[in-house]
Amino acid sequence: MDVRQEFRGAAREKGVPLAEIERWVRLARPQTELVPKGDGLPVVGRFGGLAALPPGVEWPPGQCLVLTLDLAAIPSHGHDLDLPADGSLLFFVEPRFTPTRCRVVHVPAGAAVTERPNPGVPVFDPVPLHARAGWSLPENEREAPFDLRLDDEVEEAIGEVMWYLDGNDHDFSLGGYGAASTGGADNPILDATEHTVLATVWLDEGQVGDAFGETLIVVNFMIKHADLAERAFDRIWLMTDFNG
Repeated sequence: MDVRQEFRGAAREKGVPLAEIERWVRLARPQTELVPKGDGLPVVGRFGGLAALPPGVEWPPGQCLVLTLDLAAIPSHGHDLDLPADGSLLFFVEPRFTPTRCRVVHVPAGAAVTERPNPGVPVFDPVPLHARAGWSLPENEREAPFDLRLDDEVEEAIGEVMWYLDGNDHDFSLGGYGAASTGGADNPILDATEHTVLATVWLDEGQVGDAFGETLIVVNFMIKHADLAERAFDRIWLMTDFNG
């Protein structure tokens, strides 16, 4: 179900005024949901596998490859990020219970690449990922890029509605507001005027075994708007949460 319609129905049942419901829905951002079962959807990348990198670009030491995206294959309406039109993005993260180190590498289109051998870290079975257009809503007022001036009771009701929505049925996404696994961590976007979520990756034992401590990890790759405009993918940082 479209998360906007799911939110509308749940918010009406909660008694949120219609005008406030529609104001919140207007905050929806497009995101590309990346799913293994495509049903005719285009393949735009993969989970896991070995990294194909240009000469002189090292596999980040001690980090696992979790996501590779073909930017030219991703529908342009699938996100609102200022991304390069083509080339590949490779997402690496250290295999820890609460990872802090990561690396995102942009490989320009047409660059000569070589698939690197096992770098001494877990290499996960590759899974092709298909692009599905979706929408993302914030969970609290702070994630919006401006002051909504919500009434306290309305803000509390919206927060409860968002907490109890069915949630996503995808493990990987590009853009949107990102995610937290529990109430123990902040939502990824702390200052929407300054930074955004580039991609979100959910990792569980079925995908990665015990590499991340036998638990459910959500990893949000974060970037400042200015750094994204400069293609400064080396300035990525993580906002993570876990369930376990």
